[in-house]
Amino acid sequence: MAGELPPVRRPLLFLCPPKQRSFTVMPTRRTTTILLAAATTIAVVLGVGTPVYAAAPYPNVANDTVWQDAAGTPIKAQGGNVLKVGATYYWVGTGMDKSPDPANPLPKSVNLYSSSDLENWAFVKSLVTQSGTGDFAAGKWLGRPQLVLNPNTGQFILTVELGGGRVNSAQKSLGNAVGFFTSASIDGDYSFHGKQYPDGLTRGDGSIFVDGDNAYMVYVGDSAESRNVSINVAPLSSDWLTLQPHFWTDTNSNHNEAPAIVKIGAKYYLFASGMNYWAGTPTSYRTSTDLLDWSAWSTMSTEPASNTSFGTQFEQIIPVTGTAGTSYLYNGDRYSQFYAPTADPAPGGIGRNAWYPVTFSATGVPTLHGNTDVSVDAPAGTLAVNEVANGRFDQDLPGTFIPQWTATGTNGAAKVENTTTPGNRQLTLWNAATYNTWVAQSVTLPNGTYTVSFDYKSSGGQNNAYFSVKNHGSAEIQTPLTAQSSWTAKTVTFTVTTGSVRIGFWSDGPGGKWTNVDNVSIWKN
Repeated sequence: MAGELPPVRRPLLFLCPPKQRSFTVMPTRRTTTILLAAATTIAVVLGVGTPVYAAAPYPNVANDTVWQDAAGTPIKAQGGNVLKVGATYYWVGTGMDKSPDPANPLPKSVNLYSSSDLENWAFVKSLVTQSGTGDFAAGKWLGRPQLVLNPNTGQFILTVELGGGRVNSAQKSLGNAVGFFTSASIDGDYSFHGKQYPDGLTRGDGSIFVDGDNAYMVYVGDSAESRNVSINVAPLSSDWLTLQPHFWTDTNSNHNEAPAIVKIGAKYYLFASGMNYWAGTPTSYRTSTDLLDWSAWSTMSTEPASNTSFGTQFEQIIPVTGTAGTSYLYNGDRYSQFYAPTADPAPGGIGRNAWYPVTFSATGVPTLHGNTDVSVDAPAGTLAVNEVANGRFDQDLPGTFIPQWTATGTNGAAKVENTTTPGNRQLTLWNAATYNTWVAQSVTLPNGTYTVSFDYKSSGGQNNAYFSVKNHGSAEIQTPLTAQSSWTAKTVTFTVTTGSVRIGFWSDGPGGKWTNVDNVSIWKN
């Protein structure tokens, strides 16, 4: 290629009014303890320049990053749930990694984490770990763990999907069974009570819904010949250790997966992901007042628009209840890291998990908000957000498609690139020949004053290169993007009187001149 090559970097970061927005926008950005790993040093490719350092990482729930626990170890908690006991939140999920040698699969485990604020997590222990032979041998399925507390017995109940070991008449494998475990304490030793088959058949994804003293299993049902033919709700016995026959079934589920129920006021919501292997899907829902008579399926709206639920599969709605009310977090799974260390490590975005705010309109219609960062005030039950979606440009595979952003101008001049550190990406404005490009996002905002910030590097030498804030009710604000050999943070304060703003990056110049952008955020002042 002619001209200068754009250096790639990105160190590992930590962890509108929408028509009805029930979470609280905090007056200032919080200074909570950082969730994810500290910045690391990265060399620039092709020997161009010297190693550079990360900009200061954001506190809060940092979506589109690989979350780490208090010890700096990646959190591994796929397909599970968050349970609050007293003032402490517990998160259980499956730890899973793809083996570099398919003949020697790595063992999976059911991991338990604890937190007082839903932002900082400590590893407690592995409740179940695969070993030996039989149902718990490495390579067998171990997934969708659910942890609940039975108030009738005081026992903690853990259910886990285990390989069903059954085939249809064509000798093709069917779904799974469900294993039951109990413990007198949440971090104690769990006793295995065997595995069960719903209605004598195998099942797919499932979850446990607790409604007072009663518990129900919500699961994808199989037939004797096929997988994933229905979604069902079945009661558990009074000790929550025996699965009873289902009392409601939906055989027109359109191959939904990962079903779970949450009750908000007097209304039950049944949420489910779509079925697209490991990739992100839209989230569907239906409602009921009695668990028997459900509305038709609807697709949950997103803000901004996303047909993959911002690169996730649905797992759970987490209520955050405090002195100021209740907010709701969408607990979404990503299986990107399950593919590492293969050449194509992610069918979607960076990170194993992503949590986003969910709001409900006055008529109960839910909306999923794709905020890059979420600041949780657990004692108050409120959420503050970075209003930008995909502000780290890490929400999908590298390429010319940039989720949540619109790119115009010279084809291919704006792209998301992997960096020299695995699991990190950035926006690059660059072309081998003369080019122009504009990358922008419209953000719906309550009227008020905000600060937008971003990190950038640039070769300089463009005809024009700048960051723009416009359509917010006053004159456009342009910030020049001059030559910078190391990462530099820029901030702009602006006031919204129109209910929205459009932010964007413009570059036009000769071939080989580049700008890298990362970590875009908007917080209310």
